Amino acid sequence: MRNMLRCRRGSAAFATIVAMVPLIGVVALGAEAGAWYVTKQHAQNAADSAAMSGALTVAIQNAASPSVTDAQAYDYRGRQFAAQNAFCNAGDTAYSGSHCAASLPAGTSQTVQIDRGTYNPGSSPSWTTDAGGTAVRATVGQQQPAYLAAVLGLSTVNIGAIAIAEIKYPKDLCALGLGPSSNALTIGGSSSITGNGCGLMSNTTVKYNSTPNFSGSGWAVNGVGGCVASAGHCALSVPYNYNMLPATNPLKALDTATFNTRTGNDPIPTCPSPGAGKCFALTPNSSGTGAYGNLTVGNGDTATFAPGTYFFYNAAIKITGGTVTGTGVTLVLLGDSSLSISGGTVNLSAPAINTFSSLLNGVLIDDQAPAKSKNAVTINGSGTVSLGGAMYFPNVDVSYGGTTQNSNTACTQVVANTLTINGSAYLSTDNCAPGTIGKTQVVALVQ
Repeated sequence: MRNMLRCRRGSAAFATIVAMVPLIGVVALGAEAGAWYVTKQHAQNAADSAAMSGALTVAIQNAASPSVTDAQAYDYRGRQFAAQNAFCNAGDTAYSGSHCAASLPAGTSQTVQIDRGTYNPGSSPSWTTDAGGTAVRATVGQQQPAYLAAVLGLSTVNIGAIAIAEIKYPKDLCALGLGPSSNALTIGGSSSITGNGCGLMSNTTVKYNSTPNFSGSGWAVNGVGGCVASAGHCALSVPYNYNMLPATNPLKALDTATFNTRTGNDPIPTCPSPGAGKCFALTPNSSGTGAYGNLTVGNGDTATFAPGTYFFYNAAIKITGGTVTGTGVTLVLLGDSSLSISGGTVNLSAPAINTFSSLLNGVLIDDQAPAKSKNAVTINGSGTVSLGGAMYFPNVDVSYGGTTQNSNTACTQVVANTLTINGSAYLSTDNCAPGTIGKTQVVALVQ
């Protein structure tokens, strides 16, 4: 018996067993924590994709482009992409591509919240929920039982992730083809483009008939649906991207303006003492209810627009020569109106503030003619064509070649259903009214 009490055989094994009990517990607890980490990563992936898809939907709907549409709301798209990453609210799992389980393990629940608002990334980042904001926030969470961690007083574990995606507008646009027709922007043969180095954009494809020449720096050409060219014209000397989100249409509100219902065919006022050639002395007709009819200006003719807003209805405006001038002028073309400038000296500029309607601030031409071939617009530089302000042609095809900067402003922008730039063209966003400038859109994760 005394020998047995003094025997030390197996003591190391016993000590090892005693030590292994807490060691195994720590390893198991670490494994449980590792599972939490994996769930956290999955939750973050779900939040990132949900925020990005929600913001992309907002960007598409902001653009209001007929070529790229999404009928679903941003929060639907956010929940859909969270579901594709296996995170859903209870009973809300029926999304295309969903990987959410029909039922979760006992004691486990998930939440997905999608919000739109404004994100301030300053030294103390903040979020403000706002239905018109440019950011989308996705908050994804999973609550599950704690097992071994229960010895530490944890009965449940909440695992969550937050992501914020924001729409950014990196480039101001001076030329925008809206579509939905293909080749909404065409850059014609041997075009020479001058201005302040703004962006040219197509909400469908960009087409080149030759390689254009850009004067100065800062230019960019972008498209939503790719590039079309008979040779290697797609590779430019300026930055380009043919796989962009559609750009915003800054003048969309003009499509439903109340004044678009005006009709009439008022005679064009002539000069009291016309002298040689025809002479027109136009005064604004915005204070009345009617609209002017045809206006033709040829060699030796003169047309002077007093400051103000002018309405034309079912009118053919043809300028083949002569001189046309006007400062602080807005022309609104309604009905089956058309515009052709093929010669002469034309110097027209828009008012920064339009006293008739704020929708027309900075707008030189608002052409609401329908999409018919006879309504197509031609503006070329056979003479000296100097047009200052925003020109809007949402339904018609435009061939543009305004050659020089306006003497009253550096701003010259064209937004059209389809836009073809031919020959020499001046385009610039300098000094334009803020509400007239279209912008490219990109979506980036900011948190």
